Amino acid sequence: MIILSKIIFLLSILGIAFIVFRKLPALAHLPTESSVGKFSFKAIFIWPGNIIKQFISSNFFQGTILGNLEKSLRKFKILTLKIDNILGKFIRKFKKNSDA
Repeated sequence: MIILSKIIFLLSILGIAFIVFRKLPALAHLPTESSVGKFSFKAIFIWPGNIIKQFISSNFFQGTILGNLEKSLRKFKILTLKIDNILGKFIRKFKKNSDA
């Protein structure tokens, strides 16, 4: 099994090397300077970032959404505790039956 994985790994490395060496002449003819102007990712993230900051600091988010999230998490915690209690009863029951 280990030999098979090594063979597959070696074949994949050889395949990647083959593709790169086939494309080297095409890459050599590409221009070194880009004809497209400079692009800034900072401008893309400023506007949504401001909207997210305003939403998180709003009373709607803090009052309604966080309140509902807290209530849901408490209900989920109670549900998991009930499931844990049921499973504990089953384990004790099976343990008692196996001892008898």
